[in-house]
Amino acid sequence: MRPLHHSDVCEVVRVLLPLPASTRRVALLRFIASADAADRFREVTGRAHAQWGDGTLAAAVARYPRDPARTFEDLDYAQCWAMVLDAVARYRTGRGLAI
Repeated sequence: MRPLHHSDVCEVVRVLLPLPASTRRVALLRFIASADAADRFREVTGRAHAQWGDGTLAAAVARYPRDPARTFEDLDYAQCWAMVLDAVARYRTGRGLAI
């Protein structure tokens, strides 16, 4: 997966928000795996993956519906941000992605 930017997290969070809370973590793990696979595809072929994009997390969720961004006063929104940051940190440090 390519380096993470603020916009990547915001896009993933906006895609997670309309999902039931009980399915968000599994969806997030799928998005990270898709971004990772797309990045490996890009490294080998020099092209973006047709379905998952260029290896960024934002590109991996580009085809999904999303809610508007909210403020951090919205607890659900803030918790989704924390979940995404924790999952990416676990992925980057090799600690695994707990469901």
